Amino acid sequence: MYRTQINANVPIQNGSGQIIVDLPDILHAGDYLMVGDTETRWRVKESTLIVHDEFHPKKEYVDLVLDVTKQ
Repeated sequence: MYRTQINANVPIQNGSGQIIVDLPDILHAGDYLMVGDTETRWRVKESTLIVHDEFHPKKEYVDLVLDVTKQ
């Protein structure tokens, strides 16, 4: 599972345009997923992997950030 931050320009869950979820796969631009209060279909616009340096407290993790748009 990949801990993933999802950002949208409209509310996804509880009125917020940002949520943190665990995904089984790494998604890329053009992929679709269903998350949030209404199980809406979201299209991935951009995906970013963040690798931390050796001094970061989360150095053993890679963060995945997705920017999505409502379909």
